[in-house]
Amino acid sequence: MRKSILSLAATAVVGVSIMGATTAPADAAYCYYRLKQDGVGILTGKFSIQGYSVAFKHKNACKRAQNECNRRFDRARKKGNLPRGGPRDFRCVRSGNG
Repeated sequence: MRKSILSLAATAVVGVSIMGATTAPADAAYCYYRLKQDGVGILTGKFSIQGYSVAFKHKNACKRAQNECNRRFDRARKKGNLPRGGPRDFRCVRSGNG
């Protein structure tokens, strides 16, 4: 009985120490892209399209965020959920990074 309690306690200590060692680093990079319309600026409200990502490298975070924004923009364009404008009036631009 006593050995099983000690082994359970030792296992719990090892588990807690492993969980504490696998936390995300404090210096993780993030990037934020939003849809912009020429002559209007950043779109807000129901036309707001954005992409956000977190990664170890800033370059990877921005690439993922831009891909996400472009993917959401393409979906909205195909469904007709964009304001009036020419086909080249819209683009995803970086609005925040860290």
